[in-house]
Amino acid sequence: MNSTKMPVIENIELMTARVPLPEGPWGDQIHHVTDIEVAIVDVYGSNGHVGTGFSHTSGWCGKTISALIAEIIPDVIGQPLSPRGLWHRSYKHVHDVGGAGVTTHALAALDIAYWDLLGKTLNAPIIDILGRVRDRVPLYGSGINLHLSIEEVIDQVKRWKSTGYLAAKVKVGKPTLEEDVERLRKIQEAVPGFPLAVDANQGWSFPQALRAFKLFEPLNLLWIEEPLPSDDIAGHLRLRERSATPIALGENVYNLNQFTQYIESGSADYIQADLGRVGGITGYLDIAAIARAHNLPMTPHFVMELSASLLATVPNISYAEMTDGGRWKDLRIIAEAGEEVDGYYVPSERPGHGIILDRDYLATHKI
Repeated sequence: MNSTKMPVIENIELMTARVPLPEGPWGDQIHHVTDIEVAIVDVYGSNGHVGTGFSHTSGWCGKTISALIAEIIPDVIGQPLSPRGLWHRSYKHVHDVGGAGVTTHALAALDIAYWDLLGKTLNAPIIDILGRVRDRVPLYGSGINLHLSIEEVIDQVKRWKSTGYLAAKVKVGKPTLEEDVERLRKIQEAVPGFPLAVDANQGWSFPQALRAFKLFEPLNLLWIEEPLPSDDIAGHLRLRERSATPIALGENVYNLNQFTQYIESGSADYIQADLGRVGGITGYLDIAAIARAHNLPMTPHFVMELSASLLATVPNISYAEMTDGGRWKDLRIIAEAGEEVDGYYVPSERPGHGIILDRDYLATHKI
């Protein structure tokens, strides 16, 4: 691709919105979330096209991310459109204040916009520019359901199965592990043979996690997610060496080097990178390539409509997650995207990433 034919970036507009959760707060072992904050960028090309990107937080530090984006913007104005080139240009500068976290959140919003602009420039969906390997992406159902009665959770899982989802994931973290085990057994009795994963949301100490893995092992779970704080690579490896139950993690891991340490140490089995946190599409694809080299599947976290679409380009996948009340369409961040059909996600065929934001709603929640 000849870069001289690419548009130049003429302007970038930035806004931050704080979007309330319409069904009330989300909670798990360690979180209480009332809002999603979204940093949104619109990148204007010299050819008249506009690419849109976004990153997100669980109600904190959205303006911090936007402040860093605002510092990056002057350096990329006037540069030719090249998502990967612009990513590395900016990462070189922001790495000095941290190679992961706020920096990769900020890069994500810009990177997603660059790719969207590239797709619109070439009049093609991103998934075809990157190389489509499937037309639809398998889904699993999940819920913010630790506070629900077991009867309500069973109803959720039955609904997910009837929708065509291929697996279910539920929260664990009740006052005792015995209560968690009893709830999981009841789910498996009510929906026999349906693959079941659990999410501990980094809520256990190592001794608690070790006991949980032993108690959960007879249940033959699909995976146990985030049993420990996500920066404890050694702890996850110790767990992995002592149990046959797979470990899933990645929503709180932020860059390629961190994922590489997890993957090469053998500490994780399912890789759950969040493209809104790992530097966008460019960062996500780098992580997916490392995972593929180690025969590990990608199963992304959040930004579900875009994450599921991107899996159409990734050979090594298991499922994309669809959380009750957590789709960005549910939150009214997104107005239009792809669609769910019989338990699979069918990406949009519009040029770019195919996602259209609900601008009017976001404007009412601008901060």
